[in-house]
Amino acid sequence: MLALELLRELEGRGVRLAIDGGQLIARAPQGAITPELAAQLKEQKAALMAALQGGGSAPPCLPDALVRLIRAAVGNHLSFPAALPGGLVPNLGDYVLSSAALYAAGVEPERQLQALWAARGAWAA
Repeated sequence: MLALELLRELEGRGVRLAIDGGQLIARAPQGAITPELAAQLKEQKAALMAALQGGGSAPPCLPDALVRLIRAAVGNHLSFPAALPGGLVPNLGDYVLSSAALYAAGVEPERQLQALWAARGAWAA
């Protein structure tokens, strides 16, 4: 389970996480944290703390070059096929927007950054 998914699960159970003195603190109704969730909390502690310190689910800011790429996709200026290292994509704009959305949601952010850089390379070519 990803840290953001775990945060949503905990919020749904009424669990509130905070950082106090560099420690992750959980305030929860009795029985809300199952042994499985407690194990996930321990396993994901660093990622949870990073998410909480970063204002929740906000990913790090993207470099200007990638912001311009995403704006071009939003403006429908990338609606053409492109050859990327992983293969041919039928619509570069859709690919960029999908990768940007996954990055914003915290789904494999490093992989999404690589995808965006590859798309930028195809756009610049």
